[in-house]
Amino acid sequence: MRNRRLLKATCTICLIGILGVDPLFAATAEPHARILTNLEIIDRLSSEAVVDIIAGLGPDQRGETILLNKAKSAGTVDFMLENAFVKETHTAGLRVAAEGPNITVNGKYRLSYQIIHLSISYPRSSRKWWFGPRKVARAAQADVFAQLIDVATGDVLWVRETHKQYNDTIDYSRLREVEDAQYDFTRPPHSEFRMTRLFEPLVVGGIVVGLVYLFFSNQSNK
Repeated sequence: MRNRRLLKATCTICLIGILGVDPLFAATAEPHARILTNLEIIDRLSSEAVVDIIAGLGPDQRGETILLNKAKSAGTVDFMLENAFVKETHTAGLRVAAEGPNITVNGKYRLSYQIIHLSISYPRSSRKWWFGPRKVARAAQADVFAQLIDVATGDVLWVRETHKQYNDTIDYSRLREVEDAQYDFTRPPHSEFRMTRLFEPLVVGGIVVGLVYLFFSNQSNK
C-alpha cells in the first residue's frame, strides 16, 4: 500500500511538472537585464559594414565629393544602411551626395554599392528538456558589395566586399522587447521543433494510465 501511494504521488508530481512548470518559472523569474533590440542589431551591423567600405577610400578620394549610388536593394530595410552611410561618412569627414533617378549631382567619384543581405532571423526556437524556459536563437547578417568608380572614365578603381554578423540567444518571453511593430524586418518568423514532442504524449499517457490503474486497484481492495 505504501509503495502504491508513493507511486501515485510521484506520477502526480511529474504530471504537474510537465503541464505547469514553465508558467511557474516565468512567474518567479527575476527581472532581465536589457538586451539589444533587433533594430539596434541591424543598425550596428550597418554601421560596421559602412566603416569597412569607406576605409578603402584613399587621400585623393577623401578630398572630393563622392556620389553614393545604390545598385541593389534588400527591401524595406535599405534605409538602415543608407542612414549608416550618412552617419559614418560624416564622422569620417567625407563629402558625399546621394544619387537617384531624379537627382543630378556632380562628383569625381561614384561609390556604387549592392545590399546583398541585411536581415535578422530566428534559426532555432527550443527548450532544454521539458522544464527549461523556451529559448530563441537570433542571427543577423550584413553583406555589402561596393565599387569605387571614376566618373569621368568609368574605370573601377577598387572593389570591396564586407560581411558582418551577430548571434545570440534570448528567452522566448522577451521577443516583444526586441521586436518593433513599426518594422516588419524586425519580426522574423520563428518555429519550434523538439524531439520531446514525439514522446511527451506517451509519458503523459503512461502517467494517466498509471493513476487510473492505481485508482481501480485501490477500489478493488476495499
